[in-house]
Amino acid sequence: MAQELTSYAGLEGTTATFSQLAGQFTGATNDMSVVATTADQQISASLGNASGTVSAFSELVVGVKNTTVDTDEQSAGKLRDAVPFPARQGQQTDRTVPIDVLLSVK
Repeated sequence: MAQELTSYAGLEGTTATFSQLAGQFTGATNDMSVVATTADQQISASLGNASGTVSAFSELVVGVKNTTVDTDEQSAGKLRDAVPFPARQGQQTDRTVPIDVLLSVK
């Protein structure tokens, strides 16, 4: 998988891999083919790593997509099954509290 470098000058663009561009510098002091090949390989590896990361994240999202719905349904079931507090039976009666008990409360 060769990576491409695109440059735009005006409205027309040209596309070439780093290895293809290296041939344009054969008259230069240093041959650029080794650098270009290394750059192509590093870019390919980086894109492969990024692709793997995106795939892993996608699998994570698919794996947990129903977590909120499932949790909400489970909580709703617990609320439906809850037993209400007991209701008072009969009339409420007032009880007299002795004064020594009232004074002992701090």
